[in-house]
Amino acid sequence: MACQESEYLDDQKKCVPCRKCMPGQELSKFKDRWGHHGCKPCLSCTLINRLQKSNCTATADAVCGECLPGFYRKARISGQLEWECIPCTKQTPSSEPQCRCRSRPNLVKVAVPTVPPQDTALLALTSSALVIIVLVLLALSIIYCKRFWKSQCQQDGEAVGL
Repeated sequence: MACQESEYLDDQKKCVPCRKCMPGQELSKFKDRWGHHGCKPCLSCTLINRLQKSNCTATADAVCGECLPGFYRKARISGQLEWECIPCTKQTPSSEPQCRCRSRPNLVKVAVPTVPPQDTALLALTSSALVIIVLVLLALSIIYCKRFWKSQCQQDGEAVGL
């Protein structure tokens, strides 16, 4: 049984419409129109250790720039540069400009969320109140237990005297 161009034969031998990729997605390479292939998202520059110059759109793939600090593009024997940037190591040739400053590690600045002073004060106040409540409950429990055991001992003493 032959299917139409935009269909394929499934396991039950029925013709099923092919899934269409939206512009900006394709199985193996970027395309700018609809098609009947497995779909793949746009290029991620960070996955290949490169700076991103522009985002992916419906008609164009993302554009990657130079290697991230601490990475370099290795040249093949043919002279072509690799697309993916690789990390600098002690064995990296000193001719690589991205890897020349090996004495300092390449640190990435990470944004650390700051807690407003009001929230910190509230947290400290709440924690202090909880500690006080626990201590009071512990003291009351000790007092109760002492009285309970004292009354138990007196009852046992009276029972033995009979």
